[in-house]
Amino acid sequence: MKISEVRLRTHRFDAMKAFYGSLLGLEVLADQPSQLSFQAGESVLAFREITSAENPFYHVAFTIPTNKFVEAKQWAKDRGIPLFSKDGQDEFPFESWNATALYFYDPDDNLIEFIAHHTLDNATTEAFGTKHLLRISEIGLPVDDVPAAVRNLTDAFQLNQWGGDGQQFAPLGDAEGVLIVVNKQRPWFPDGRVPDAFDTSVSMKGADSSSVWLQGGLYELRSYSE
Repeated sequence: MKISEVRLRTHRFDAMKAFYGSLLGLEVLADQPSQLSFQAGESVLAFREITSAENPFYHVAFTIPTNKFVEAKQWAKDRGIPLFSKDGQDEFPFESWNATALYFYDPDDNLIEFIAHHTLDNATTEAFGTKHLLRISEIGLPVDDVPAAVRNLTDAFQLNQWGGDGQQFAPLGDAEGVLIVVNKQRPWFPDGRVPDAFDTSVSMKGADSSSVWLQGGLYELRSYSE
């Protein structure tokens, strides 16, 4: 499964444009009072204006080449991005996925991840740069009822559960793209914040066209055939 677009909420347009456009170097696709979007490899990361007083935060991961984790880590540090560390470690291996990740925050305190999936054939000899943010590989979806959300998503999109207990935590997808379905009371890994549900739209490439709404209409997920 490949995620083609993720649309989130923000009220810090200038800060987000500076972070993703100038600091990370992503191409700005739209810069309007109510819409801001960036090209991230094969995916689009978009933000819609929020007018309420809430401060939404999300979890988003970007795929990087399998052999460029060390370079990506230094690339982020060279841009002055503080990496999240836990117990003195800022590298997080996922043995069951054969992957390695690092984390940091954007201006909205979204938990952003760079992840190298070592099962993917995407190694490169080029020096790491913006173009090696290959696609959005994960989007977090905190829900009240994980098993019910999993049933709806698997029925709509024929996704496989890729680990997790299916009760509190259920990644759906594969190394190309994952919907991280998690109970709203289960703290995010690795920073331990308790997640909440905020407006999220996700478009995916799939075998056919389908759509589903979750969490009382806060989450809109659509697939389309290539």
